Amino acid sequence: MSNRMDVHTLSPEAEMTSKPSPADERAIKGRAIVTYGRSLISLVIARSLHERGIEVIGADDVGMTVLSFSKHVKDTFIHASLEKDEDEALNDFEEAVRKYAPEDDRPYVLIPAFRDAKLFAKHRNRFEPLIQIAAPEIESISKIDPKDALAEFAQKHDLDIPETHIIQPEDFNADDYASVDFPRIAKPVDGVGGRGVEKIASLEKLKDYVDAADPSSPILLQELVEGEDYCVSVVANKGELLGAVTYHNLRQFPNDAGAGAIRETVDETPFLESTRKLLELSNWHGVAEIDFRWNGDPDTPPKIIEINPRYWAGLFHSTASGIDFPWLAFALAADIEIDRSEDMSAEIGFKSKTPGAWLLSIAEETASSDEHLKQSGRAWVRMKYHASRGHILKATSHFLKSAGHSAATPGMLSTLQKEVARHDDLPSEFSADDDPAVGLGILFALSSLARHGELPPELKFEAPGKDEEEPAQPERKPRKTDRPVIGITKPEKGDFLAYLAMKLAVWLAGGSPVKITSSAPRDPRSIDGLLFGGGSDVYPEHYQGQIKPGYQYDHARDALEESWAKTALRQNIPVLGVCRGMQMLNVLQGGTLSSDLSKYDDIKYPMTFLKRLFFRKSIAIKPDSWLARITGKNLLSVNSIHTQAIQTLGNGFTASAHEINGLIQSIEHKDADFMVGVQFHPEFLIHKRFAREIFKQFIGHARNRMAPRDEKSETRVVGGALAD
Repeated sequence: MSNRMDVHTLSPEAEMTSKPSPADERAIKGRAIVTYGRSLISLVIARSLHERGIEVIGADDVGMTVLSFSKHVKDTFIHASLEKDEDEALNDFEEAVRKYAPEDDRPYVLIPAFRDAKLFAKHRNRFEPLIQIAAPEIESISKIDPKDALAEFAQKHDLDIPETHIIQPEDFNADDYASVDFPRIAKPVDGVGGRGVEKIASLEKLKDYVDAADPSSPILLQELVEGEDYCVSVVANKGELLGAVTYHNLRQFPNDAGAGAIRETVDETPFLESTRKLLELSNWHGVAEIDFRWNGDPDTPPKIIEINPRYWAGLFHSTASGIDFPWLAFALAADIEIDRSEDMSAEIGFKSKTPGAWLLSIAEETASSDEHLKQSGRAWVRMKYHASRGHILKATSHFLKSAGHSAATPGMLSTLQKEVARHDDLPSEFSADDDPAVGLGILFALSSLARHGELPPELKFEAPGKDEEEPAQPERKPRKTDRPVIGITKPEKGDFLAYLAMKLAVWLAGGSPVKITSSAPRDPRSIDGLLFGGGSDVYPEHYQGQIKPGYQYDHARDALEESWAKTALRQNIPVLGVCRGMQMLNVLQGGTLSSDLSKYDDIKYPMTFLKRLFFRKSIAIKPDSWLARITGKNLLSVNSIHTQAIQTLGNGFTASAHEINGLIQSIEHKDADFMVGVQFHPEFLIHKRFAREIFKQFIGHARNRMAPRDEKSETRVVGGALAD
């Protein structure tokens, strides 16, 4: 395996070790550094080049990216953030470029995979003595990027674009637009991926849009063009078009205005005249994607919407359609003669899907015709709102909430299954070849937390800004679902990934998960089951333990769970405690905890979260216990994320599983219908049958307790559960 090292720690003598691959058995034809290693775009580039005999080095400002786990990549390095410290990042790149330089004269190319294309084009003179830059010339990019530059360039050269007004927010005067016909499309000049694009219905809405915008950044106000969106991906040699693939979106997510989810290649002929003219006028050299909008009328020319001077989200589709864009870009940068006899035609009718997005798109369309979904209109509206703004975690949260309502409809489930089966065989970035470990690239989020102290922009869990409000929601109606409502306790801030994993596990087991915090309490009459999740240590004074100096205890959550635990015992609400949750249940019944696991020296527990997540240990299950009954086993292999453990059992609890060193790994309350706890994290083992069974048993007990009720109860609780 490759050494994964931060570029700051590299020494000139450090040697690069390689992954075994088919490319090792043939002549190495060159080397490439590919940026933005977390993305599927970079994976497509790496795969293309590796299959051509090019060694690939991946780069990103975080570790554990898609390229870190791909068999097509020889090594990776980490650099400073280009957004936060451009100078330091460029220094890191220069150091890495020198380190990885081939010792012979083989082609050596740096391939910016995303928005950094413009940056490296700007600094071409700094790098090109050392490495060739596979990006268009900065003079060409500046003619069409940002979007206001394209508008001016198109107007100057009589290119077909929508009627466009360039608004300077600081100088905006609404009277200047009184004669403009609405609706129109407004967009920031530097937005990507549809961010900030809105349909403006009136002059008043335009005022609101401008007021909420960055005052220093221009806005485009464009004519609303009837028709469909088409994407023309191109590669050009000094203004001459070498190859093009045109596709449109059969599905997108969100369905009314989102990114491509299922794509289809179409005939590029209607777009070629404008494409060739644009490339020639800009003297384009390299790859790009040109967005058009067209109504399909042969007598009406397509309108150029924008041009992306870089690789694009549909790169897999474009390349799989028949034109190897990454290789052609490498060849152009390295001045390699391109074989013109190679087929440059696209496969018309070829279809592909975008991982994840295609499922969400199908789910949304299926659910939109489902009468039962009216109960979850709030969640769908919010999901689409946050997805369109790139708030992926929040969108996912609302999707699960919505699906929890709608999945109860047999008709919808049947339709959904048929639609999924119909598209399941379509190729995607993950199905293109045998490269199974790339799915672990999602772990780059953990690397971002460790390195930068925050989630990456792609996964930011953000609330709307002060000038940005969520859309109005449908009136909430009484619950009409056969899914039991499961309240999950969590801290006020943080633990987003763990909380989503818990929600997913509950939903897959048939429950409808809802959050419970000290600021978001619930009426016990609206809850069918309680799940005390993991988190920070229980405050030691609850069990006469030793306080850790400087440790941030969550007193509000302790009080919240104490109130709910008492209510659960009184009202016989099923409770599942996980890790800290099990410890809290034990402490509230008079038990104690041990915060020093070092005395159990027969097992070397890992010291970091990531290592704990993948660490496995064996636990022995007590015969006739609840865990033995649902798993049918006497031994289980589980994870070990905890830093505390039960020392003495609380009143009414018995131990149902232990480690070989005696640590208690599961408890059950002898007087409650279902009050059990596990020290491990089954939500992170959901791929295991026994973990799924734990949640199924819990949800089953919650279902038995269900009774029809109105979720919109007038009775609320403050800080905890409502007492009888």
